Amino acid sequence: MVHEDLQRRDYVAIAGMGGVGKTELATQYARRYEQDYGGIAWFNNRETNLAAEVLEFFRLQFSLEIPQELGGSFLSLQEQIAWCWSKYPNSKLPILIVFDDVTDLNNLRKVVPNNNRFRVLVTTRLRHLDPNFIQEISLDVLSPQKEPGKALELLKQLLGEKDRRVENQPQAAAAICKCLEYLPLGIELVGGYLVRDPDISLDIMFGRLQERKLTEAALQDRETLNSTQLGVKAVFTLTWEELDPLVQQLGKFLSLFSPVQILWELVIWVATKSQNIEQVGDSNTSQAEENSPTGSPLPAPLPLLTWSEDELNAAKKQLYGRNLLQLVQEREGCYKIHALVRWFLQEELANSGETKSVLETTFVTAMITLAQSLPNSPTSKDIEFFKDVILHLEDIGKRLIAEIKEATEAQTFFTASMPKDRVLWIFVGIGRFYDGQGLYKLTEPWYEDCVNVCKALFAGDHPNVATSLNNLAGLYESQGRYSDAEPLYSDALAMRKRLFAGDHPNVASSLNNLAALYYSQGRYSDAEPLYSDALAMRKRLFAGDHPDVASSLNNLAGLYESQGRYSDAEPLYSDALAMRKRLFAGDHPNVASSLNNLAALYYSQGRYSDAEPLYSDALAMRKRLFAGDHPDVATSLNNLALLYKSQGRYSDAELLYSDALVMTKRLFAGDHPDVATSLNNLALLYKSQGRYSDA
Repeated sequence: MVHEDLQRRDYVAIAGMGGVGKTELATQYARRYEQDYGGIAWFNNRETNLAAEVLEFFRLQFSLEIPQELGGSFLSLQEQIAWCWSKYPNSKLPILIVFDDVTDLNNLRKVVPNNNRFRVLVTTRLRHLDPNFIQEISLDVLSPQKEPGKALELLKQLLGEKDRRVENQPQAAAAICKCLEYLPLGIELVGGYLVRDPDISLDIMFGRLQERKLTEAALQDRETLNSTQLGVKAVFTLTWEELDPLVQQLGKFLSLFSPVQILWELVIWVATKSQNIEQVGDSNTSQAEENSPTGSPLPAPLPLLTWSEDELNAAKKQLYGRNLLQLVQEREGCYKIHALVRWFLQEELANSGETKSVLETTFVTAMITLAQSLPNSPTSKDIEFFKDVILHLEDIGKRLIAEIKEATEAQTFFTASMPKDRVLWIFVGIGRFYDGQGLYKLTEPWYEDCVNVCKALFAGDHPNVATSLNNLAGLYESQGRYSDAEPLYSDALAMRKRLFAGDHPNVASSLNNLAALYYSQGRYSDAEPLYSDALAMRKRLFAGDHPDVASSLNNLAGLYESQGRYSDAEPLYSDALAMRKRLFAGDHPNVASSLNNLAALYYSQGRYSDAEPLYSDALAMRKRLFAGDHPDVATSLNNLALLYKSQGRYSDAELLYSDALVMTKRLFAGDHPDVATSLNNLALLYKSQGRYSDA
């Protein structure tokens, strides 16, 4: 039925309550009809930002750099997504796009492709969908009236070929399925229970299930589970009572992760390795920020959970064997938890006393430690690693935002699990992940939420409020929204001056950031005293080499260069480069920038022989740092090509200019200033050679 409907309609939805097997049906369909499609992409809505997942898919899967503007106009998030779909590789066969567990039809409308070369399959708990938009297929339960024997067949399959209990006790088997309201999830849990106890008869199993279901009904808050789901809760409770204490602990712990995709290596790290971390060096807080939010180290190690890796692996096998944990078929080493199972696990966690605090604190602190470790300018390797972490950070962020909005007096998950001063890092980590990929539209709501959360948590002046203002200002600046950025930078600077008497790293950062904004606007006379004050303060604060000092040296040098004050700029650029080489072993984006900056200064003075090795080193380093296309690589190609042209080395210049043009066209679809610059550069080269027809 699904396949037939998808041949007639572009959009089809499998609709039904939680636990009926919507996702499993979509998965089976995608596998069975894989050969009928030119490609399959899968997105999950409930536990992720759907728009973010789509953009991230195109960036990672096809190495696309999502444009921020076209034709001189900034693109909305919806326009960026439409651009992505237009770049999906052509195929003679249609492309299948699966949106799993959709929670809002309006949000879905904003991200679905509108080209009929795509077929969209949706799973959702929503009902009575707009028939003008999407074809609805109802999948409530494995009803014997609609699909005779389907539920019994599933139970039989779960028990295995050698187990004859379903054939020998058909009435009891049918009664169990009816008791579970024919929900596939409930039948799967019963199957896992029966496999572990081959001697229990189905009559006894049915009796236990009935008794537990009545107990659950007496205890159940009617506003949470409906009567149909009570059967699933009953069999979950029976299964739960059979688990070893450590397995129960692991189940509760896993309920803290986003259930869509849990990388097992990450679980092992959080549960064991993260406990040994005492301190992480301060790193930048955003594109604009350059210090820890509070200027203080991370807290001392937590009490160990006393779990070994072998114990965790053994406990995982028990959860998997009882169908409480499922494999993600598309990703090796990844697991998922059904939404209802996660709900039950979280109930068990809520009732676990002191254990709850230990598990929550371990999880949240480890996640914050990971967020704090994401560098200000993430490389492709950083992004690849954090794609397995970002879902869990976003899940924590959403829960925190919800709690702040509710503003209840009761102790919450977060007030019990971590110091408020560290909340900021959740949003900073998410922001860096998207900002580092140029996905500003996805960064913005997280930085805006960060400001609101910090203001709600901290009354009056507070370092985290100032930092959140600064981060949002930095994002606006990167988009060229200077009028939006300036008041935020100014407020952050004023607040920090009130908070910190005398010299302080955060005051120096605010001076530097406001100066950078003025510089971007060509307001050099406003920028210079702020840059100078920031440099002087940082030299007083940090003895010897320090990244902030190198940054200030570089910034003031750039200002002098823009004013034609080359003799003032050169020693500052040289000092910044030397310091960064001492600070950062091997390849680093800041070292590459310093190489490029000093080379550009030499070029401006006609010192080509001094500039060439620096430009070459910067290009080679950026190619090693950034896999595939990247704006910094394109910039280095153009810079070295310009140098070759100035030396009359036209064939060398043409090759680099051509590579830069091809790369910028891949990076920026349609009209874009960088594409125009590359076209102009190549045209001027042809003109200088008398190749007017090519120019």
